[in-house]
Amino acid sequence: MTEVDPTRTPASVIAAVAAGTVVVPFLIVYSFLFIVRGGFVQVDQPDITSSRTGELIAGLIAFAFLVFVLWGMGRLLNGWDRWVFLAGQLLTAGVSLRLLLDSASGEPQVPAVVLVAAVLAVVLTCLRPSWQWVVTEGGQRAAPRGGAQPSHSES
Repeated sequence: MTEVDPTRTPASVIAAVAAGTVVVPFLIVYSFLFIVRGGFVQVDQPDITSSRTGELIAGLIAFAFLVFVLWGMGRLLNGWDRWVFLAGQLLTAGVSLRLLLDSASGEPQVPAVVLVAAVLAVVLTCLRPSWQWVVTEGGQRAAPRGGAQPSHSES
């Protein structure tokens, strides 16, 4: 397979990935914080669980989800797949909504921003140019018969 020409990537794909990056800094910080608190630093009172092991597991889950989200972004940008990206953004939206509705989780501004960004990423991924980008494997092959040509193809 040849390299994907980044200048041909539809704006909707770029915007979807940009919106999807909103959750990344939070995942980096929380995975690092809970892995350190659970595995390396003795804490008097665990933050989100009742044990150091629970903190470590929470950090590892956040790190695994970070890798999953980044993998989905790469797959969408390269035109290989949209489902990993969509799954990551839908999970992000679901968790954000839960935190937004739970008054005990803190201030609502951060979950609200992450929720809006995740929903925007999902909507942009479902737009026709984004779907065609994946159907044509990043413009590397022709669109299926009966469908419209990708908007980024040369005439």
